[in-house]
Amino acid sequence: MNFLKLFQRLRNKRPDESASSGHGDLATAQATPHPTGLVIDRLDIQRAIILHLEWCVVFNDHLGADSSLPQATEPLPDAKSSGLGQWLAQTRQRPLGRHPLFAELEQAQRQFHELADRALALTRNGHMSLASTLLNTDFERSRTRVLEILRSLQNS
Repeated sequence: MNFLKLFQRLRNKRPDESASSGHGDLATAQATPHPTGLVIDRLDIQRAIILHLEWCVVFNDHLGADSSLPQATEPLPDAKSSGLGQWLAQTRQRPLGRHPLFAELEQAQRQFHELADRALALTRNGHMSLASTLLNTDFERSRTRVLEILRSLQNS
């Protein structure tokens, strides 16, 4: 999926969102108090979602699924050095790091990267069928779980 389509998909409203009047919604969307007293910066969480999705695009390049494109030569960022990993490290020190879902997000992101590493290893060792099964089951569930937690944080 190219970046423009990805961005458009992110911008599409989900069914549980109400329509915006277009007036004054940015301040509300940007920082909203949470019942725990935390201030949720929705735009910052949106940035984390984009970082996660951008990593997924780089991961696909490393899988080399499309042989017409050049193979990725730079190392794939791991859980800590990925954009989302860096965001998590920075956010851990801020009030959002105390949100009840934050620890769950960190654990889900680590599991996601472990599955990605396993899929890459299978692919590089020629076990395409096993890699495909992993990518279409546990990896996809894990990728989706990270997004679900981020969106839950964003909507809380």
